[in-house]
Amino acid sequence: MISNSKQLWEVGQAVKVGFLTLIVCAKVATPGDFMPDAYALSNKGGTAFYRFVPHNGLTRYESLAEAMDG
Repeated sequence: MISNSKQLWEVGQAVKVGFLTLIVCAKVATPGDFMPDAYALSNKGGTAFYRFVPHNGLTRYESLAEAMDG
């Protein structure tokens, strides 16, 4: 989990990623890949979905399911 951030990375919370303000939809555990856990995010309208991995970037997906699967 992101521990040094002043933002709350919990489901339902708004967070800033770069210049975007997004809503946390889910925390996605990524055991075995030696990377930080990922977060499934959406815009406020729920029309765009993203997967965010700390220190590795933000990727846009067509659906929440795809964002959670990566």
